[in-house]
Amino acid sequence: MTHKSACVFAVTCLSLATVAQATETGGGVYPNGAENFLAGALPPPGLYQLMYLTQYNADRYNDGKGRSGFLPDFKVRADALVSRTVFVSDKTFLGANWGGHVIVPLVDLNVDIASNGDHRRGISDVTVNPLIMGWHFDNGLHLTTGLDINVPVGSYDRNAQANFSRHYWNFEPVVAFAYYDPNGFALDMKFMYDFNLKNTSAQVNGLNPTGADYRSGQEFHVDFGAGYNIGKWELGVSGYYYIQTTDDRVSDRNTQAVVDGLDGLKGKTFAMGPAIKYNVGSAQVIATWQHEFESEYRPEGERVWLKLIIPIGH
Repeated sequence: MTHKSACVFAVTCLSLATVAQATETGGGVYPNGAENFLAGALPPPGLYQLMYLTQYNADRYNDGKGRSGFLPDFKVRADALVSRTVFVSDKTFLGANWGGHVIVPLVDLNVDIASNGDHRRGISDVTVNPLIMGWHFDNGLHLTTGLDINVPVGSYDRNAQANFSRHYWNFEPVVAFAYYDPNGFALDMKFMYDFNLKNTSAQVNGLNPTGADYRSGQEFHVDFGAGYNIGKWELGVSGYYYIQTTDDRVSDRNTQAVVDGLDGLKGKTFAMGPAIKYNVGSAQVIATWQHEFESEYRPEGERVWLKLIIPIGH
């Protein structure tokens, strides 16, 4: 099959996951850009409730060279309300405090491709991490590690165009660090690498008409935030970088030939924009806007995040 023929097949398919990322044909479990300020340091011992309100909009889906039009007349809007509960123990292990978290997203997704629209709303997949470890150093450095596990419990319909569940397990090692200068400068970076398991009830679409078993490629991505503290405020920038490192794999030979003709459907994108944080007593409110640049085999759009961090017990 020629590269041109492969594109004709691929243009007919797309299903979207949490906060508007393609499912089988690229994208990832993690909603890129969710973390920025305060992402690299585990908080003091206690119980915390984090709420994320986000919206993603895009009116283009790029090809492998970053050109618009890979999917015709493409539009997506994804709104999500995400609850994240974090516990940090006062016990230490190997010099680190340890904790865990549970993340539950509620997603409202609208997708239009070639004048065909679809809309779904519901609970997406749950993320759990039973062992987060955080080190704090006297020189202002902080280091946090963990393993996020995506549990595929969200609503899923393999025949739907708008899908926000991945419908497979995902394991995501996380390493984050932060540097907080007493003079006001702050830098947070969160590095993640995704290992996706096989979807044995894969999306049925123009690319994969038989719904053959599909395993999305491995993914590397990093969220970042850099700012300067002025009293109760922190002003700066945030963003993310994402790249798929291995090809998608399909059990159907014809579908795999199409994927191979499209460079394994390996996605890539970079986003950046302004960010602001305000301290309200012991709580923090963070707002960010992020614009995507040079996306490949992905939508290219904009994200808005509003994040609330509330200590609820010590």
